[in-house]
Amino acid sequence: MARTEIEVGRSLREAATDVAEAWKAAEAGRPIPANERILFRDWSALCAVLTPKRYELLRHLRRSPEIGVRALARALGRDVKRVHEDVVALAELGLVLRDENGRLSSEVDEITSTIRIAA
Repeated sequence: MARTEIEVGRSLREAATDVAEAWKAAEAGRPIPANERILFRDWSALCAVLTPKRYELLRHLRRSPEIGVRALARALGRDVKRVHEDVVALAELGLVLRDENGRLSSEVDEITSTIRIAA
């Protein structure tokens, strides 16, 4: 099962501390667990990227990979240009994959989130 963690409201300093700790562990030869984490500075940033239409797109690709953006747009009943924009945004986060033939898919089974209210 592919799992992605989303964190909202985490400071850049906290994220940098995690990177530094992982770096030190790697240098010391300690194993570092793989971590698929996406950080957003605030709720607005998260909502701008993970819209309801993009969520629907991810669910569709998880169930049924498509041969390209046009086929995906047809399957979703949406405009090709908007679907292309959504695919690009989600691919940048690693949530949508495109193989060498242009086939689109998603391996994400679960997204968990931590939202810091006081941040």
